[in-house]
Amino acid sequence: MRGLFAIVLLALMAESLCIGCSYAQSISISVAQNLNFPTIAIPQTGTVYLAVSPLNSSTSGIATVLYGTASRGQYNLSTDQSGTAVSASVDIINVSVSDPNVTLASFTGFYRGTPIGEFPSPTLPLPEVSPGYTPLYVGATITANPAVTPGICTASFVIRVTVQ
Repeated sequence: MRGLFAIVLLALMAESLCIGCSYAQSISISVAQNLNFPTIAIPQTGTVYLAVSPLNSSTSGIATVLYGTASRGQYNLSTDQSGTAVSASVDIINVSVSDPNVTLASFTGFYRGTPIGEFPSPTLPLPEVSPGYTPLYVGATITANPAVTPGICTASFVIRVTVQ
C-alpha cells in the first residue's frame, strides 16, 4: 500500500422548503454528530469502498481501515408550530469531495423508525416541535482508487428538508 487518506465530512444544513403551505413552516437542523469515516489505506490497484450504516455506525466494504472509527451522522430536526405542513421529505444534495479520485455517495438514513434506502426520502412525519427534536441518522459510502492523494480529503453535503 502506498499511503493513507482520511476523509473529513461537513454537513451543511442550509435549506428548508415549504410546498403548499399557507405560510412558511420553519425546520431547524443541528449537528449532534457528523458522519465520520476512519482512515483507510490507498489501494495499489483497483477501487476500494467503505460504507457506514445509519443504523449503528457499523462498516462494510473492501477497504483496509488503518485507524479511527466510523460514526453515522446524527442531525437533529425540529419544527416550530407555524405553518400548515403535515409531512416532510429529506434529500442530500450538493455533495462535494476535494479529491476527484474519491466519491461520497449511496447515502442512506434512518428517521423515526423508518429506514431510508436512498435520497430523496419518501414522505415522512414532521419532526418534533422545538425545543424537542427528531434525529435523522445518515450513512454513506466512500469509494477510492489508486490515484488518491495521500493525506486529508474533505467533503461536504447539504441536507435539504422539504415540508408539505
